Amino acid sequence: MRFRPSWLAPFILCATLALLAGCAALANMAAGPLIERHVPPDYSGVVAVREDARSTLVERASGLASREEAQANTKDTRFLIGSITKWISAVTVLRLVDLGKLDLDAPIARHLPELPAPNGAVTLRQLLSNRSGIPNGLSNALRKDPAVAKLDIGPVAAALRFGAGALDAKPGEKWDYSVTNWLLVAAVVERATKKPFTESVEELVLAPAGVRDTSFASVDYEDEAGMAAAYTTSGTRKTPPAPPMVAASGTLYSTARDLVVLADTVYRTGLLSDKARTELSTIQVPSEEYALGGRVRTVATQRGPRTLAWESGATGGYKTLLAYDPADGRAVVLLNNTDMQQAEQGKIAVALFNAM
Repeated sequence: MRFRPSWLAPFILCATLALLAGCAALANMAAGPLIERHVPPDYSGVVAVREDARSTLVERASGLASREEAQANTKDTRFLIGSITKWISAVTVLRLVDLGKLDLDAPIARHLPELPAPNGAVTLRQLLSNRSGIPNGLSNALRKDPAVAKLDIGPVAAALRFGAGALDAKPGEKWDYSVTNWLLVAAVVERATKKPFTESVEELVLAPAGVRDTSFASVDYEDEAGMAAAYTTSGTRKTPPAPPMVAASGTLYSTARDLVVLADTVYRTGLLSDKARTELSTIQVPSEEYALGGRVRTVATQRGPRTLAWESGATGGYKTLLAYDPADGRAVVLLNNTDMQQAEQGKIAVALFNAM
């Protein structure tokens, strides 16, 4: 009679699961000292590391969310994420492209016919890669009158007001990391969806990801529970305004955990089509390693070169970085509220990737 080892199956399964759990636990045990070894002891904020998509995210919070109240940062503390918002805005646009409501290479005059003809000929691809040739009308206005930062106007009004200046370069030729590009992106989304830009981001990206601590900052966000305040390196407040017109470029807040969940959703689920994910990861400006809404950077590690989604942000004293490997879900997140140098954050992230 043939031997039927089916009675062994439960034991084999249990042993396999125990082995996998043990490996995950060992990886998590290793990640803690890894953070301690590569992150400065006076770091203020949250650092998170994950070996791959199957592993548990390991987080370390340190420093103070509020110096005035001696309130410590925790794993749940929220930070403004600056230009990481642009990456999420780009994902929102690509979802609308997948839905047939937007076209990356169509003139934006389809949605903003009020713009001068040369400006209206610019495409979403050029805006999302900061190569529109449209001058930074918002920054120019702020230099003349700082009170412009407090204007309570939405993206469409702001785009038509600050994005109508005569082109200073042929579209697609000149890199200009201009906030005005993103006023126009948000305005196009609002016209295409007939909804506020922030509502479209919530519906198309944040809600499908299931994140709980990520949203757009209100004007009075400093007073919101769970939010870290931002400081200069000398300890004075450096907390920027969050006018609604610049929502697409830098007014989202989040946590380390939520940022990894968002990256998982973008790169490891069906939120975007394969074509859209390719667009998101294709470098448009090689000199800047810039794709659509964020950077794509190749770093050397002990396992060979890795091509990462490299999303960084700087707004006031908040400095943030999400480095994520779409191939296996390996991730590093750095959230800081003491105005540390972005170059220093980058060195820490590369060191953590290389050491894992």
